[in-house]
Amino acid sequence: MEGALERALKGEGVFAFPGVLWVRGPDAPSFLQGQTTRDVRRLKGPTGTLFLNHKGQVEEAATLFPHTEGFLLAPWGRLEDLKARLKRYIVFDQVELVELPLYRLVYADGREALGESGEGAWPSELYPPFALLKGLPLLEAIRGELPQAVGLEGLVDRGKGCYVGQEIMARTEGKAVHRRLVGLQALSPSAALGPLSLEGRAVGEAKLLLPTPFGLLGLGVVRQEVPFGAEVEGDEGRFRLLPWPFGGEAWSEQRS
Repeated sequence: MEGALERALKGEGVFAFPGVLWVRGPDAPSFLQGQTTRDVRRLKGPTGTLFLNHKGQVEEAATLFPHTEGFLLAPWGRLEDLKARLKRYIVFDQVELVELPLYRLVYADGREALGESGEGAWPSELYPPFALLKGLPLLEAIRGELPQAVGLEGLVDRGKGCYVGQEIMARTEGKAVHRRLVGLQALSPSAALGPLSLEGRAVGEAKLLLPTPFGLLGLGVVRQEVPFGAEVEGDEGRFRLLPWPFGGEAWSEQRS
């Protein structure tokens, strides 16, 4: 598996995730426009998109594809979760959510597409460590956070009009957020997900932790004032904060 991960990190191969949601019907454009952070009127090709709650926090995420009869959504998480999220907001809209037997294809060189088969793809369990080391967003690490706190403000089209969470996005535009996404290096094998503290003060949360060829690494969201290199306490172990995506002098020093 380690050899496969090394090859994927060099840009070889593809990952395949089954299940695509087709949003169709007369009201599909207006309905989706009121749900997604992207402006569907200007959609020209595949693009990442977020679905927020009324507090502006990420609930779901997907890759959005234009379609001649509506839109296709390839979820970054579970298809049933994304479908349930959208169904909550269908009231009188003439919209249908159809599950298609297609695959979200994520190429290791950065491209995304849809396909009818996942044959020849890397094992799905290889994707989380690949994404972590490659600097790609993972839904479990960004869910419940503001887009700008996890470096995904680029997936929010400003001025597109009303959508769920838009009021918070407008209110926080150009303002600093109190939390940021950081890399975590576990300093003990017992380290686990949960609250993080520094000198007895709560500073954030460890949200993702994975074994990698470089040890136990993960992602957390901590207060802005906590510096890189700081060692924080978890419920069952300690972590060192590192810049993410991993790279640069700070990461090199920790690996040496």
